[in-house]
Amino acid sequence: MKKFFSLFIILSFLLSLFAIQFEIKLPNYDKENGVYKIYSFEHLDKEEITVVFWDEDHPNPFIDLVYDIYRFFKWGRFYDIETFFISKNSVIFEDDFSDSFSYFQTENLHNFKEIPFDEFEKDGNKIIIYVSTWNHMFSNKPLPDTEYITYFPGNLVGTRSEVEKIYSWKQNTKLKITFYLSLIVLMLGVVTIFFKVRRNKAVFFKVLTTFTCLIIAFLNSSGIEFLIVAGLFFGLLGDLFLEYENKFLFGMIAFLVGHIFYSFGFGMKFGIPNFNVFIITLLVLLILYFGVLFKKVKGFKLPIFIYVIVIGIMFSFTFAAGDIYYIRFLLPLAGGLFVFSDFLLAFQKFVRKIRYSEIIILGTYFLAQLLIALSTIF
Repeated sequence: MKKFFSLFIILSFLLSLFAIQFEIKLPNYDKENGVYKIYSFEHLDKEEITVVFWDEDHPNPFIDLVYDIYRFFKWGRFYDIETFFISKNSVIFEDDFSDSFSYFQTENLHNFKEIPFDEFEKDGNKIIIYVSTWNHMFSNKPLPDTEYITYFPGNLVGTRSEVEKIYSWKQNTKLKITFYLSLIVLMLGVVTIFFKVRRNKAVFFKVLTTFTCLIIAFLNSSGIEFLIVAGLFFGLLGDLFLEYENKFLFGMIAFLVGHIFYSFGFGMKFGIPNFNVFIITLLVLLILYFGVLFKKVKGFKLPIFIYVIVIGIMFSFTFAAGDIYYIRFLLPLAGGLFVFSDFLLAFQKFVRKIRYSEIIILGTYFLAQLLIALSTIF
């Protein structure tokens, strides 16, 4: 057994020495859907290359929306994953070749093609593999009058099936649990709102909804992401305190501490946003505070002022995930929903009652906490 294993290692090493090198070129106008990761796996007779793209966008926006939903439930992912093989003398595209005339064509896709190395363009000792269509078919020929960005393979190892288990919630147990827990959050949120609208106490369901968000974050966290888990924990405490009129200040303090944890978590995970984002965010929130709330909050002027500053900083940090395809939209949305929910809560408490306030305040709040919890996945 040891001899067989040693022989396998030697053969794999020799294959890697003689394996052809390649680079992938993608049209610059599709860079938002660009290459996320490239995996390789050495078989005895060929090398398997699996390319993970952030997404793929159909040229028709409506069809693209429907297609995204279909892909999410069909394959369990929004990522686009394509695979080809490199043999001794050629590149084999089993189902992802297209000799396209336009990047946005919707016909003549998913073809088989085996192409010898000498029919590819070269960049030094590397063959160039072009992405030729919107759904990331490959070709050995560039499109006319097109600027390209280049991606190079790294050291990631994995077969197509192994890669699917990383990115598809249908094949990844952790992501599958996360998906079902997210549905539970939405259902619990509806139940909570139902009881609140009927003027019934809903503290159990409200806390349980946030607790489920906390479980989602905990399940997907490692290292600094536990700061986000801590933020959700203090949000849970805030939910509990705010159900009692005389505990409003305690609830506000709990959420304030939660926002501090969120700010550190987002900052350490995603980076620091542009300074202008801080200025604009804080300026807008302070205008709302002094223009709408300041004269009405009476004994809470200083606590709410501090809270506005802290939640504004948290909101600013949600814009730091600019290089991560999905979360760069979802995290600022979460921050914005949180700010909106808290502003309406304060407006209703100190200024005047709002019709359907429970639906709006809790609906935006629960969605914000869910999106924040899901940010730990990326």
